[in-house]
Amino acid sequence: MNIKNNSPLIKNINKYVNIIQTSKFVNGITGGMMAAMPITILGAFAALFLNLPIDAYKEFIASSGVATALKLIVMFTTNFLAVIFCVSIAGSYAKQHDEDPLFCAILAFICFFIVTPMDISPSGMPVIGMKWLGGFGIFTGIVVSMVSTRLYIYLRTKGFTIKMPNSVPPVVADSFSSLIPGFASVIFFTAISVIFQSTSFGSVHQFVYSFLQTPLEGVGGNIISILILWTFAQLLWFLGIHGTLVIYSVVLPIFTAMDATQLAAYAAGEALPNITGRAFVSTYTMSASAIGFTLLMMFASKSQHYKKLGKLTTIPALFGISEPLVFGTPLVFNFRFIIPFVSLNAICLTIAYFVTYIGLVPRVAGITPISGMPIILNGIMEGSWKIAVVQVFLVLVQIVCWYPFFRKADNESYLKECEEAKKDEDNISDTESSRLTKVNEGA
Repeated sequence: MNIKNNSPLIKNINKYVNIIQTSKFVNGITGGMMAAMPITILGAFAALFLNLPIDAYKEFIASSGVATALKLIVMFTTNFLAVIFCVSIAGSYAKQHDEDPLFCAILAFICFFIVTPMDISPSGMPVIGMKWLGGFGIFTGIVVSMVSTRLYIYLRTKGFTIKMPNSVPPVVADSFSSLIPGFASVIFFTAISVIFQSTSFGSVHQFVYSFLQTPLEGVGGNIISILILWTFAQLLWFLGIHGTLVIYSVVLPIFTAMDATQLAAYAAGEALPNITGRAFVSTYTMSASAIGFTLLMMFASKSQHYKKLGKLTTIPALFGISEPLVFGTPLVFNFRFIIPFVSLNAICLTIAYFVTYIGLVPRVAGITPISGMPIILNGIMEGSWKIAVVQVFLVLVQIVCWYPFFRKADNESYLKECEEAKKDEDNISDTESSRLTKVNEGA
């Protein structure tokens, strides 16, 4: 079946993909998380510098006070991600509805701390612990940001605002128009907080963590789920749809919470709780697991077509940029390469999971993937040179898997180039013979 020409199928797939990609709800969450990425990267680097496995270096940062400074950065970045995401997601979601992102972000910030449990110090002062401000509270942060912002937007659009005379400056009028919707969100979450304090959960955080975050992380952390999702992502890529973007639109909150917990444990020098997560997938599926293919094109091609493609796509692929390879080869709608293109992510992730599970290599540290970070280096950044070795091994696996498909395509291209070259030679010979004949006839 020629999928490319089966327009009803492609239209149906695109319809559902567009629903996800254009959803204000989804874009609010993913946009907010992406906006906070510089903060997560800062925390990741602080954790990395805090735990470099060099004894002399560790002694130096401990004695010089650098370690204390790095721990402060980790505390208010990695261990503060629930608050950061709550604020950034609320602002992002408000933008989707053309509302004031700053006010909605502040409102979500207040509502988040209203539902966060407090303790009383020995001196009688209220104290908020760090437990729910990091990875454990990310889903509560998402829920609070979306609900508080949605309630605010709903009341604004329904006209539940204080309207000031036209003579009042717009800045003052806008402030008053936000009072009732803002009060409603604060009152709502205050009531929710009081209600949950009287339950066995004790707080909204514990309820959300028990009934939402833990089950979702169980699904997201399951290797079978990941293999299915990333095979589906590659299938979407094959159809010309940005499969990675579609999948991350759904699983990004789950993976981000997992990586935040992972990175917090790494920074604290504790045992890492997760094998999988966003960092795991990104580390072991660089450039759609097609680096082996572009290396074959560059170094093993007989045809000029694939040799030139290899020269154009190898460097970007090594730096995690797969678009020139995917669309330049092309791999989209190319049934010649569908088997390795769709299945190799799953193969690489299976191998990586197995060697991690048996303890042959350490678990990735959960450091947020940095766009453009080259293979091997990003493996070392995840906490160990052994992870980089696995990356290199997976490239060798890719070469083996891509080879029979590449060799057949390269041979066909080479034969075609030879035939075209022969035709050109024949045409040149015919032209030369015709010219000599005319010269003789003229003589």
